[in-house]
Amino acid sequence: MTSSTTEFAVPDKVREHVIEDDEPELLRHVKRPQWGLAILAWERDDRRAYQFEDGRLRKFKEGYYELMQPAESKQRSEEAVIADLLAAIGTTSTTRKTLKASATFEEQVELFKTLYPGGFQGEKWTEEHRGTADGRDLKRHRDPVMARAAKELGKDQVEAMMAEGRYGDLKTAVTDLLASTSLVSLRHVKTMRGLEEAETQRFAEAVAELLHGEGDFGPRFKPWLAVLDDVLGGKPSWRIATVLPALLQPNQHVCVRHSAFIRQAASIAPTSRYSRRPRARSYRNFRRVARVAFTRLEAADLQPRDLMDVHDFIWTTLRDSALDHMGDDGGD
Repeated sequence: MTSSTTEFAVPDKVREHVIEDDEPELLRHVKRPQWGLAILAWERDDRRAYQFEDGRLRKFKEGYYELMQPAESKQRSEEAVIADLLAAIGTTSTTRKTLKASATFEEQVELFKTLYPGGFQGEKWTEEHRGTADGRDLKRHRDPVMARAAKELGKDQVEAMMAEGRYGDLKTAVTDLLASTSLVSLRHVKTMRGLEEAETQRFAEAVAELLHGEGDFGPRFKPWLAVLDDVLGGKPSWRIATVLPALLQPNQHVCVRHSAFIRQAASIAPTSRYSRRPRARSYRNFRRVARVAFTRLEAADLQPRDLMDVHDFIWTTLRDSALDHMGDDGGD
C-alpha cells in the first residue's frame, strides 16, 4: 500500500457483512487469475467470502484459503482497486436477470489470434489500430489522438484555460480532439461546437472537473453527464460520455461502446448492473469488466498496451460481424 493510514468507506448496506479493516489486502486466486483481484469480504465459521473484480462474490471453505495470495495492481493504485471492490460487495444478486453470453472469452481470444496472429504487438494490429510508422494518422489510430489529448488537455493546460476564463478555447480543444477520432459520432461534436457562451462556460467547467477534479471519479462523472444530457437533448451516448478520460488516462479509464461491452459483461460479470444510458454505477461496472478482460488477455499470453487495446479487442471480437464469424446471429 502507498499509505498505512488510508481509510476505506464501506457502504452501510453491506457493513454488517464486511470485515472491518482500515487497510484491506489485495489478493488473487493462484489458479484462477482470470477472476481478477479480490478482497476478503467476510469470514464466518469455516468459510470466507472474497469479492472479485469480475463482479462475483465467491465463498471458500477452510483448507482452500491458501489459494488466495497477496497481489498487486499493475494498472491502478491499490486504494482505487480496493474502493471499487468494496463498492461491489452486495451490489450483485443471484435473483437478478443474468446476461446471456454470445461467445465465451476463449472464443474471442481464438478469433483475435486468427485475425491478428502477431497479437497486440504485431504489425497488423499496430497499423490498423495504434498508428503507422510513416506517420499517416487516421481516425481509427489511437496513439496520435491519445498523444494529442495529453498535450492539449493535460492538467496544466486545462487549469490555465480555466484560470484565464478561456472557456471557448477549452471547448475548441475538446471538440477538435473528438473530431479527429473514430471513437465518437461527429453529430455530437457538431452540437458541442454550436454551444452559446453561457453553455460553453458550464461545459468547460464540467470537462475540467471530469478530467482533473479531486476526489472519486463517480461524483465528478455525474455533473459531466448532466451537462451532456442538456447539450445533447437527453441522448448522450456511452462513447461520448467516457471518451475523454479514456483518451487522457488509457490505463485507468475505458471508452464504453455499449452494444459490445454488454456482451463482454455477459461472459465476465453477468449479474452486475449495466444501464443502457450512461450512469456512474454502470460505468464503474463496465470499467471493472474491461480490467478483468485485460487480466484474461495477459493470462492468454497476449499483452494489451492499455484499456484502449481492450476496447478495440472487445469491439473486434463481439460486434455483429464477429459473432457471425463464430456462428452467432449477433442478436441482443
